[in-house]
Amino acid sequence: MAFLEENCVLNILTDGILSECHPFVCGDDDMDEFFQKDALDYTRYRMGKSYCFRMKDDSQTIVACFTVSNDSIRIYDLPSSRRNAMWGITNREKMLTRYPGVLVGRLAVASQFSGKGVGSEVLDFIRMWFLDESNKTGCRFAIVDAKNEPDVLRFYEHNGFKPLFPREIDEDFYTKPPKDDEEREERIKNPRKLRTRLMFSDLLDE
Repeated sequence: MAFLEENCVLNILTDGILSECHPFVCGDDDMDEFFQKDALDYTRYRMGKSYCFRMKDDSQTIVACFTVSNDSIRIYDLPSSRRNAMWGITNREKMLTRYPGVLVGRLAVASQFSGKGVGSEVLDFIRMWFLDESNKTGCRFAIVDAKNEPDVLRFYEHNGFKPLFPREIDEDFYTKPPKDDEEREERIKNPRKLRTRLMFSDLLDE
């Protein structure tokens, strides 16, 4: 975390900070709108909490933003191969049905800092943050709902994340269970392309 640690300070993203900083622009309209307009509502209604890294020598410049919230992985909804793998990295004797995690719901780096490894540093920071013994809640996994685009998926894979589901159709059924067998068969025949893919990283692998 050389760049962030040496050059930036972490702040909760608030209305005051947004007012005193230059507009955050990462090049993705959806992300820009979220951090400029929607993130505060997520915080207000306890749906997620957003943070930003600002330059120490220029506090008006936001380098990166991210949003985190509580989440979990439902073991029995996973394909058997992934379910067995998850049990293999935890205490199988307990046979938990859910494993606690932190969802990195949004993560974006300002355009002027892109391509410098800042996104990877943010992920490293989040991992260490939730592994710290002062963390107030148990957390085993980092989870992301990554945009289903090759560059984005490669970024998370490069940073140690794995797809929760090897096949998109399995994830489709997980996120939106079919109403009946007829719908299941129709969706198998005509699979839809998912907008995002669920990926995870075991924090204790670090």
